[in-house]
Amino acid sequence: MSMPLTFTLPSGRPWLSLRRSTNPLSAAGGPLPQISLPIEARLLLPNLQGEILRLSCDVRLGDVLIGRGELGPITGLNTDEYPISVAVTCSTEALAMLIDPPPGRVNITLDFAGLLRIRHQATDSATTWRGVEQPDVWHLLTAGNNQLYRLDVSFARSDWYEQVVERLGLGGYLIAKLALPAPGTVPSWDAARNHLEEARRALTSGAPPATFGRCRAAIDALPGDKTKIFAAMPEGKKRDEIDALTRAIGKYIHSGRHVVPDTGGEQAGDFPVDQRDAVFAYNLTALLLSHIAGLVLDG
Repeated sequence: MSMPLTFTLPSGRPWLSLRRSTNPLSAAGGPLPQISLPIEARLLLPNLQGEILRLSCDVRLGDVLIGRGELGPITGLNTDEYPISVAVTCSTEALAMLIDPPPGRVNITLDFAGLLRIRHQATDSATTWRGVEQPDVWHLLTAGNNQLYRLDVSFARSDWYEQVVERLGLGGYLIAKLALPAPGTVPSWDAARNHLEEARRALTSGAPPATFGRCRAAIDALPGDKTKIFAAMPEGKKRDEIDALTRAIGKYIHSGRHVVPDTGGEQAGDFPVDQRDAVFAYNLTALLLSHIAGLVLDG
């Protein structure tokens, strides 16, 4: 069970806690994938009414921002555990992280900010209620102003897969975060990146031969002049096999009908290609270049 997050009165006295509950996760796919994170709320003081008007939160998986969460309005809180859930709308850029989170348990961080309110019947020390002294009226409290309200929750990877990944329907998509160097950071890779970008443009434009041509050009533009792409890797079976695979992929793409770059539209190749072939060639090339970058640049 995670450590609770506590909210305090102006006096510094804790009055509300949030922590992960034992209820299961849930998720729903669609244009804006959403995950429901199970937590529970509990009032920490007697003779107190408390409500969450609206809390928003940045939600991170590891150290990567995966979406924004919302909580509230929530009434009826008491000194017993009250199950609630944070609805997290995920960005499409985060989908790769959802499928392949960092090793170990799936650790989620929520940073909250927003509005809450309390109403009390003061029966103990007035010091507790400093700043909210008047009883039987609602006092508005803010969270997030110059203070971090962070809750860490953790889930087993098996639960994450069954309750999130499967329910989002991510198995029907090829989702991977590409590890290509950013433009300008490794100049020797810029040409390959540019060709891959042109391949994506051609794919979106519905031009399969142009997609094939730019994919092959991206492979040809890799540092190492085709024969020494993997020179930075230690000699051995792994280097030999990835080199053979790269050559085979290049040969396949070159054999498909393709526009030869910088020829004014001249086409070559041994078999016709359609949009489905172009999607396959683009994804294959993007994954290949990303993997090569990790092998030769990151070691």
